[in-house]
Amino acid sequence: MKTSNRFRFSTLGTFMLSFLLFCIACSPKEEDPTPITPTPETQKDIEVIDAKINTFLTTHKIPGASLAISKNGKLVYKKAYGKADVEANVDMTTEHRFRVASVSKTFTGVAIMRLVQAGKLTLDDKVFGSGGILGTEFGTKAYSARVLNVTVRHLLQMTTGGWVLSNDRDAIDSNPAMNNKAFFDWMLDNTLLKHDPGSRFWYINTNYFVAARVIEKVSGKSFYQFMKDDFLDPLGIGSAIMGKGTLSGRHPNEVKYYGQGGTKGFEYNIALERRDGDGGLVINASDLLKFVTAIDGVPTRPDILNASTYSQFLQGSGPAPLSPDFGNGIVRWGSRLYFYGALPGTRSSYMTESNGMAVALIFNGNADYTNAAANNAFVQAHQALLVDLLTNNLTVYQSIDQF
Repeated sequence: MKTSNRFRFSTLGTFMLSFLLFCIACSPKEEDPTPITPTPETQKDIEVIDAKINTFLTTHKIPGASLAISKNGKLVYKKAYGKADVEANVDMTTEHRFRVASVSKTFTGVAIMRLVQAGKLTLDDKVFGSGGILGTEFGTKAYSARVLNVTVRHLLQMTTGGWVLSNDRDAIDSNPAMNNKAFFDWMLDNTLLKHDPGSRFWYINTNYFVAARVIEKVSGKSFYQFMKDDFLDPLGIGSAIMGKGTLSGRHPNEVKYYGQGGTKGFEYNIALERRDGDGGLVINASDLLKFVTAIDGVPTRPDILNASTYSQFLQGSGPAPLSPDFGNGIVRWGSRLYFYGALPGTRSSYMTESNGMAVALIFNGNADYTNAAANNAFVQAHQALLVDLLTNNLTVYQSIDQF
């Protein structure tokens, strides 16, 4: 029997209509598109901030700098300026790391406070002699009454009363060829505590050399390894490493250092390995600021010190001739917290402000600190720059977090 054309058309039409309806049903609805992962917002240059840093570098003849700024715990700006290596024409990047000199003392202080928090020691524990943390392990002579009275707190607050030579010079750079054990033996046998521990403030770098040895004794690890395991790795700080004193020992992504005047030529003539606890850390600016925002007592980012330990961390030694503002590895300036560092060819800093701002700024150059007038002008200008960054132009930052 023949099939009529009308039937064939009707059947074909029904099929095409069904297929069309199927395709429509299977097509994505306009009001329910496939989700698209948003692209992270890219940092934009901020001219007013860049101008401040570039003017400072030009004025003070500094080759380069790295800047990190946080707002309410978020890394809202990171920027590199100038040259990391002038001779090789290497531009500075935000990944470049620097010696931070005495800013290392904050890391040492925090390491001690972490041991305090863990119940492994107290700030009032004696360091030397029978019952002391280090006992009689170092030195060959009987300890004086002053040495026997030194506590962990005295080390961190710079109130031991010395570790100086007869000319009042800090012992830290004496006999640079000695390893840490040999230097410690020599230091205890030959240097002076010229004042009773706890009687006055005297900024002596050797105090933090001893503090690093306390950390090693109590933790059973090297100074660096304890920090790495206890808080550097957990915080995601990957650039921190202990510096080397020679040019050939420069780490990957470490800048080259440029001194001025009387410090020129001494950039790589430092026993930096000995100065681990007082000035030996190498780190980039963003990681430095990440550390600072973890010890600032502000809840925008989790802190690694609880409230009780943090209170001890900030506590100063008392009124003059002590120092009420110099804590256990950190300095208070009103509501601000800060620390500075200086070595030939290096100037480092961090500072926080009560408005939620914080900054880390590191240079691979430094003023001639053998020239008091030149150095004072540089130090004052550096501090003014930090305060400016923390208190002005606060609305120019994007709402991003690059930590």
